[in-house]
Order: sequence, then structure tokens, then C-alpha cells
Amino acid sequence: MLGLPRPFVARLLNEEEIPSQHQPGSRHRLVRLADVLEFQVRRERRNEGHRRVVEVAEEADLPS
Repeated sequence: MLGLPRPFVARLLNEEEIPSQHQPGSRHRLVRLADVLEFQVRRERRNEGHRRVVEVAEEADLPS
């Protein structure tokens, strides 16, 4: 859904960037769809901010 490698998503879960709960007596985790979508929106906003900075730097002939 996020288009990210599984180990990277596991790290995001471990670092609580995306909230999750461990299943009792299992290694599996429960992740709410709303939390995944919220993470995706935050990631897209951050990427958009990076694109804007690059655009401004290019327009001002600054090194990127």
C-alpha cells in the first residue's frame, strides 16, 4: 500500500512512526488503516516541501 520495503515498514513500526499493537502471544502486529493513511499524508507533505525547496533553489540558481 505504501510502496515501501517490508524491512523499512517494520522499522517505522518499531520506531512508532506508525502506531501498531502486537498480537498477544504472536510476532504479528495490528496496524490501523487510519494510521497508515495518516503516515502517508505526512510523508507526501514532507516530499512536497522538499520539492518546493529544490524548485526555489533552481529558480534562484542556487546549488541543490
